[in-house]
Amino acid sequence: MKTYEDKYLRETVNRIIERQIEGQIVIAAYKDGSGLPSREDFGQELTRAAYPYDYAVGKAGFLKYDSELGAYLFTAKSGERLPPVLADYHSLSLAEAVLDVMTRRINIQSSEFNLTFTGVQTWKGLYEVLRELNEELARVNAGIVIWKITSKEDGQTRPENRLFADAVPRLRNGQALAHITGYAYDSDHNLVYVGLVGYKTSLESLKVTLMAGKSLQLVQDGVGDVLLNPIDKYEQAWQPMPEYTSHHAGFVSRLALPGKWEPDDQADYVLVYRGTPDAENELIRLLVERLKEALEIPILDEWAAALWKQASNRSFVQNLTTGGDCILGARIDLQADWQELLTDLLKQEEISLTA
Repeated sequence: MKTYEDKYLRETVNRIIERQIEGQIVIAAYKDGSGLPSREDFGQELTRAAYPYDYAVGKAGFLKYDSELGAYLFTAKSGERLPPVLADYHSLSLAEAVLDVMTRRINIQSSEFNLTFTGVQTWKGLYEVLRELNEELARVNAGIVIWKITSKEDGQTRPENRLFADAVPRLRNGQALAHITGYAYDSDHNLVYVGLVGYKTSLESLKVTLMAGKSLQLVQDGVGDVLLNPIDKYEQAWQPMPEYTSHHAGFVSRLALPGKWEPDDQADYVLVYRGTPDAENELIRLLVERLKEALEIPILDEWAAALWKQASNRSFVQNLTTGGDCILGARIDLQADWQELLTDLLKQEEISLTA
């Protein structure tokens, strides 16, 4: 089990609760995720006020900043109606949450309520899940603030059933970040394929960086960051995720797609994805299919194993670094002397022109 605690948030909310118990109305200085109305919510009703107050809220009352709380206290004028912002004002309560990784559910339970959130993006860090959970509770004006979240994993959830055994890597540029569902890059850190999940604006930002040929950073907790270089053109596919406020997008270099090669290309790539039966043999088969397509030399299917072995020994073929839903990949050197390799294999009788 993993736990994330925001003790600062707990202490802050506890101080607010103490004031609310005393009958005071606390107003947040800014949108802080607590669910309290903030100063900016009063809009044009808010004007500067004379000492000892900081602001007047129309004719309804005043706001005075409390440095201990880092928030404002609202004082109502006698006989005046409260502003609409305060019509559904709730006193806060602190709670803890339990995240069930297998079912992607979060349960919040206390003596007063029992709430469940489904479709949780469990690949995110607990800090991020906690923040988004509090944002949603604030949006629905629940009056609940979560300060602690515990992640529990059922013993039936095996690591091999997940895209990543450890923390999910991220892809980022200077402005945006998205979580990775799969990736493949070569020894020169050329990005061949990446699958991403995130807000559409974040994905659009990363797409622009990719299409502009600018480097992106792959962030892996406990492993280190890798700077990835875009190569040539990318084909892309987008899919909204109904249970989330996110999209799933995939970007694949044209050099990794059948029929997209061009005569002056230096290299080509083949990729094998999760769920493919006999992945290693599939990678070898794809090598043969790609060589048939790109070379003028005739290639027979039965040469596949010998071709792969010798091409690997001569570095004509190099394995890619892959992860997530992309489980294997290879870079094919199209400028290598494949005719010489085949001639040597024929001389050594490792391949034959006859069945």
